[in-house]
Amino acid sequence: MTTFDKKEIPQEISIFPLANAVFFPNTILPLNIFEPRYKKMIEDALASNKMIGMIQTREGNNLKKPGVFSVGCLGKIDTHTKTADGRYLINLKGLVRFRVLDEAETNLPYRKFRVTCDEFLDDLEKIKFDDKIDVLQLIDKARKLFKIHHLSTDWKIVEKVEPDQLINSLSMICPFSVSEKQGLLEAKTLIERNLLINQIINFYIIGNNPGSERQIH
Repeated sequence: MTTFDKKEIPQEISIFPLANAVFFPNTILPLNIFEPRYKKMIEDALASNKMIGMIQTREGNNLKKPGVFSVGCLGKIDTHTKTADGRYLINLKGLVRFRVLDEAETNLPYRKFRVTCDEFLDDLEKIKFDDKIDVLQLIDKARKLFKIHHLSTDWKIVEKVEPDQLINSLSMICPFSVSEKQGLLEAKTLIERNLLINQIINFYIIGNNPGSERQIH
């Protein structure tokens, strides 16, 4: 669990808007940064608090400045490497979700937003678990979903992670739609997110195997 203090949360953050890329607290997101504007953003972040925000973009005609969803996740650059061809390979550590208030006017090549994290401060607390989260059942369902989509992962590692990391990581990597991933991100509590991800996976499994309804709970 992160030791990040709420007093460190900036009110204005640099944003990396990315389609179909949802990011959660207490997860690690590897990123390959190659566009000049986002390389500048990483350089500026490394020179200050190392924080940037990730948020999903909405479909629309404005490709240069696409609309974004109202909720994203603040991350801190955990590790970074600059390649010989000038790219940045970074690992972003998820800290806390934020809600967009408005976009800041700047002369920078990347976008900055004024945000608040007040409604998501529970992301910073140690999560208590109970029998409402059946980790083994969720992993079993995720295996079936991955098999349907011909995806692979190291399940031995998956089985060892904490329940919150499991639920958040599966929400990130499972082949869900943009709206489904955003719904998972905006779920108020981990219990709610667990219920929702189970419902989504059930839908995909049953849709590909109509005879499996009685095996899915």
